[in-house]
Amino acid sequence: MTDFLLRDMEVSDLKLVWKWRNREEIRKNMYNDQPIPWLDHVDWFDREKKNPSSYTKLFLGEGRPLGVVRFTDIDLVHQTCYWGFYIGEKDTPKGSGTMMGIHALDFIFSEVDVRKVCAEVLGFNKISVRFHEKLGFLEEGRLKEQIRRGDDFIDVIPMGLFYNRWKMIRKALGGMDSGHQGAK
Repeated sequence: MTDFLLRDMEVSDLKLVWKWRNREEIRKNMYNDQPIPWLDHVDWFDREKKNPSSYTKLFLGEGRPLGVVRFTDIDLVHQTCYWGFYIGEKDTPKGSGTMMGIHALDFIFSEVDVRKVCAEVLGFNKISVRFHEKLGFLEEGRLKEQIRRGDDFIDVIPMGLFYNRWKMIRKALGGMDSGHQGAK
């Protein structure tokens, strides 16, 4: 069985994450689907390190980086946040995406006083919708023609996962120990 873990993103990860983020197959599923210049990427990371309402984590498996998870807009009053993620490597162990989700959700629910994780999925990204549903997220509506891509307007699907639901889903996922235990 492959060991998976999350760790804080470090300066030494910048080039790899920049390369991943600029891959067409990753960019097309982001709000910003344009290539990101190197200096903009460095500036983004400098801001992230100082931002108390976000976490950027590198996901590792087989001792190597596989992807990135970000939690943003962490609101401790309302106990909510948003998340985003991607697997950057093309050749990953089977189940890596699911394990990344489990590790990430275990982390945010056990280490941060959050009761709800929110996601926004581009309407055409059926794989991401199914992934979120597998992890227990529920669709919370649809923002019709919310973003523009060229001459087209694309729906955005808001999804949410409450901690109480995650506890049930997490138990159903069973046998996949991320090493985090819920603290709520």
